[in-house]
Amino acid sequence: MGTKSLQSTRYEVSGIDEAIEFCYARGWTDGLPVVPPTEARIQAMLDAAALEPEEEITFIEHRQVSVTAEKVAINAVMAGCKPEYMPVIVAAIEAIGDPRYSYHGPATSTGGAAVFMLVNGPIARQLDINCGDNLFGPGWRANATIGRAVRLVMRNVIGTLPGQLDRSTLGHAGKYTFCIAENEAESPWPPVHVERGFRPEQSTVTVLAALAPHQFYNQLSNTAEGILTTACAHMRISAGVRSRPQYVLVIAGEHMQVMAKDGWSKEDIRRFCFEHTQTSLAELKRIHVLPGPLTPEDETTTQSIVETPEDFIVVATGGRGGAFSAYIPGWGSKRTSQSVTKEIRLP
Repeated sequence: MGTKSLQSTRYEVSGIDEAIEFCYARGWTDGLPVVPPTEARIQAMLDAAALEPEEEITFIEHRQVSVTAEKVAINAVMAGCKPEYMPVIVAAIEAIGDPRYSYHGPATSTGGAAVFMLVNGPIARQLDINCGDNLFGPGWRANATIGRAVRLVMRNVIGTLPGQLDRSTLGHAGKYTFCIAENEAESPWPPVHVERGFRPEQSTVTVLAALAPHQFYNQLSNTAEGILTTACAHMRISAGVRSRPQYVLVIAGEHMQVMAKDGWSKEDIRRFCFEHTQTSLAELKRIHVLPGPLTPEDETTTQSIVETPEDFIVVATGGRGGAFSAYIPGWGSKRTSQSVTKEIRLP
């Protein structure tokens, strides 16, 4: 690899300080300093994924933008990635270009969606992608920079700029980076990628247009039903605009152990949550989520926060200690944007 020259415009600067400020001046950063993308660093990224600079990774239909390997590599360097992270980033970019993800809606919405990324398979362990303590917090280079690289591609290649194409009213911190792994080693359940038809030895990344994680606490219950009753009460409140395409359920250490002891499968969890997140139309009208006057039928007519039990994506991950888990609402309503899983292809 590396036989073809890079096509991007070159700029001469006198040193690293000037290079960092130059990137700020050009609007190429997410607000944090970036690593200057030298030709050698860019080429190392391309070599790590066995890609030529001009290869198309995805095409964003609504923007009529071709996202090439060279552009992805540049932004991966800027994000602070190691070259070995490049195949994960490439798979994530392929996923957000998939029609099922429907890039234009979550990217431009006032609703503030970020790209949530879940990494499964051997590569998650090889790259030390955090699936334990401080799951959504700082401290892990892979989590921080892989997610950041995807957002920089969205900004610098696709043109998803805050206040312009990105019309988010509030946004959330996941728009900097939103990347985790599943704790497959300690999980009592099949991992997400296996549930979606991949082999355990394959590596994948799943993307979902998502709102911020919502943490819930239950130290009182020693049953799966008790813990999930708390989760469902929180999710019913969070539904907001009637329903969501999908929810991620993050089941962390202590709660995972309780559910495993009770013998609950991921299917059991999904079914329980679907049945117990039903809300009456009357309640939705009372809290001004649904329009129109109340009718007697509204008191007994219910709807769930998702369309099917399979729309709950159950992920075993997070710290071992503490009676906390979380849920992540997907962006939009019904089938506006779906999660997409892509294989991470290694050279």
